[in-house]
Amino acid sequence: MDDTERPSAESAGASGPPTGFGEPHAGAGEPQAGVGQPPTSVGEPPAAPPGGWPAWFDPARDLLLTPQRLRGLVHPIRVRLLWSLETDGPSTASRLGRQIGQSSGVTSYHLRILADLGFVEEDTERGTGRDRWWRTRYRDSGFTLRSPDDLPDMRSLEVAEQYMRIVVETYYERMLAYVNSFAGRLEELPTLPWTFHEYAIELTHDEARALAAEVSEVIRRYRREPGAPPRGGDSERAVFQFQMLPDDAGTATDSTATNGTATDATATGEVPS
Repeated sequence: MDDTERPSAESAGASGPPTGFGEPHAGAGEPQAGVGQPPTSVGEPPAAPPGGWPAWFDPARDLLLTPQRLRGLVHPIRVRLLWSLETDGPSTASRLGRQIGQSSGVTSYHLRILADLGFVEEDTERGTGRDRWWRTRYRDSGFTLRSPDDLPDMRSLEVAEQYMRIVVETYYERMLAYVNSFAGRLEELPTLPWTFHEYAIELTHDEARALAAEVSEVIRRYRREPGAPPRGGDSERAVFQFQMLPDDAGTATDSTATNGTATDATATGEVPS
């Protein structure tokens, strides 16, 4: 990716969060003290980052988060709910609760907060007198630290770090869950395509952005539409995780400055089922 990350956990991001978060945070439905407070509405789209919007982004249809626009979202359950609605389409609090391992009361509470903040809305076309359906207001979402109208300061950077830690932890938990499933997949393990890789690379920032764009373009060929039924046959739902990070450990003992011409980095690609 470039500096615009899908959370998901892509969000938020992107990427997606794991199948559950375990015990409810801060007392099964109470807001987590000191996290994501005070809530602030998503509001208007931020100013375009240097170089313009990424290719996937449509300001009229997509959500680009910045540090100030994260307030109120920085909670593991809310990040997972938003990602689930983006990935799997409209749903109810009960169904979402079963999906992430929480009660319907907890998910209802956090869905109402997400609605107040402008992230989700009630899907009145699907709702009945018994079930209240929710949908995301956006087609896709991402996160950036490069928006000219919301460059991070120390206060907003703390919120951004909290959000990214939630996203990274959920990526890790998904990978670990796959490894923990090996015993139940013993007979099929030799034939499975899922894999983990890490490559040591060296490239300039411009080359890194170009590489991220190339990878993203390939992956978009296989994106599944939110709520789309399985294709059938031998196709299988999967998740592609992509990280490209500076190799600080590899350069910590190198006293030679690079002057910004090239940077050591590691690129990883993981595709757990």
